[in-house]
Amino acid sequence: MLNLCNANAMNLQERGSGFPGSARLIHSIIRALRLHQWSKNALIFVPLVLGNKLTDAAAWTAAVIGLIALGFAASATYVVNDLRDTADDRRHRSKRHRPLASSALSGRAGILIASVCFILGFSLAAMIGTEAVTLLALYVALSLSYSFCWKRIPILDVLVLAALLSLRLVVGVLLTDVRLSEWLLIFSMFVFLSLSLAKRHTEILSAAAAGVAELPGRGYRPADAPFVLAVGTATAVSSILVMILYLIEDAYPRDFYERPALLWLIPGLLFLFLGRIWLKCTRGELDDDPVIFALKDRVCLLLGVLTCLALAAALRFAPA
Repeated sequence: MLNLCNANAMNLQERGSGFPGSARLIHSIIRALRLHQWSKNALIFVPLVLGNKLTDAAAWTAAVIGLIALGFAASATYVVNDLRDTADDRRHRSKRHRPLASSALSGRAGILIASVCFILGFSLAAMIGTEAVTLLALYVALSLSYSFCWKRIPILDVLVLAALLSLRLVVGVLLTDVRLSEWLLIFSMFVFLSLSLAKRHTEILSAAAAGVAELPGRGYRPADAPFVLAVGTATAVSSILVMILYLIEDAYPRDFYERPALLWLIPGLLFLFLGRIWLKCTRGELDDDPVIFALKDRVCLLLGVLTCLALAAALRFAPA
């Protein structure tokens, strides 16, 4: 009888251990996909808002499908990047906990996950049209080239990162069929350059604190910190200058805004946002990814809400 009870207990334990194991696998897959990074794809909606197409159902549908398609494609490139950098990630202070670096997922599983995501992403893009497929292919090519080459070249790596973020705006312009604004692209490149440099500066400071001579898988050294800080803050100030020039040269002459004076709040809010990012960065209090930090930081979220309110109050929603 005792043996029978023990056998039943062991069977129950084995059955019970199945779900936690499956849950851990699902959790590892979700972490490998970096679904939180999909928040960056919200940039697709910026042209829709600035193009005054908030009531255009077709534009919203295309933008939502594009967001999901780009999300799957981006997740696929993240997995490929982790497959490529497994050895380097295992020597990184935080990246060593990633599913592939920690062996929570095998390399074969990573290849399967990336393949499925690529198929889903391009299938959704095909629903929109050939131009969407072409832009998605351009994004994937640029992202993979960054993973395999460009990210090991200092300065060029952050330029490519900024281009990948700005490309999301181009996708939004195409999907929503609005006018391509040169001001928006120039502004976005400066902002995203600054954020990308903040990311690198954080990694450099962490490497210096750990006594590492060079960032694993990167071309930066601890001695590069002052230079990266100088360029990062310079691009932050440049983005504010571009915003001011846009207000003077384009926003006021065009009969697009109902209350253009409210737009002058945005340069000040942008200064507070970028200033906070770099202040946290120099103090060593910034996460590896400034965008994810901003999504979690209450002050940054408040500044974002105030910026959206200022823009919404300035826009003209009805025909003049």
